[in-house]
Amino acid sequence: MYTADDRNIHSVDEITDGERLTLALWFSRDGSHDEDTKLVSLLSQHLLHKSMASSCLPFPASSNMYWCSQNQASTDHFGFNICWARLHVLGYDIYISQDSSSGFDVSELMVKPVRLVRGSELLDHEFVNILHALQVVQFYCWKGSALQTNMSNIDSKVVKLLDVQREKISGINSLLLNDVNFASRIFCRRPSYLEENGCIYFNWTGIVAAIAAWEDYVLKLSKQIHLQLPYWRMQESLYNVQIDA
Repeated sequence: MYTADDRNIHSVDEITDGERLTLALWFSRDGSHDEDTKLVSLLSQHLLHKSMASSCLPFPASSNMYWCSQNQASTDHFGFNICWARLHVLGYDIYISQDSSSGFDVSELMVKPVRLVRGSELLDHEFVNILHALQVVQFYCWKGSALQTNMSNIDSKVVKLLDVQREKISGINSLLLNDVNFASRIFCRRPSYLEENGCIYFNWTGIVAAIAAWEDYVLKLSKQIHLQLPYWRMQESLYNVQIDA
């Protein structure tokens, strides 16, 4: 889910830069609107000149692409950041340890390292940015039951949240999540949503296991893209290529 400026303008460059493994497709009216060709070209430029590991970590696009409000055409900043809201409705908050004494800049917050918070507990693990944390949490909800058998030897470092940390979280939420009711309606979340929909019971050990499992999963996807990219470049089209192992 993306939002853009008041005219709903965004670009392929932003989406490809923002989430390198997200292949956004549009319906094409004619050749001049063929986004496949643009995406193949951009993927060629970015993926072939980066290491496999660095291309797996998500990097945010411009911050206005993640902002949602009830009146998109308004300059009013009452609404929510999609990344913060999705984590919030799943029961998490975000703590940013880096100094923000000079004030909160949304664009800077999107690229700062973050830590996950749930209730009064903070996981002592630093994620590259908010998108990294969000993808791991969603991966945990998706694959959590499969991770249960591999969690016996995993150590999760969890600490109690301090009052000063709570204040900092509240300050950031007041800026990026100031319409919680609207966010809840958009994402259709209720307190019992996870239990009703079969998401596994939460524990920090599962989140820590999901961090490594997500990295393996994304690396596998990245390898598949690298293998298929030469075929996409030749056909100037994105499609599933059956490649013999």
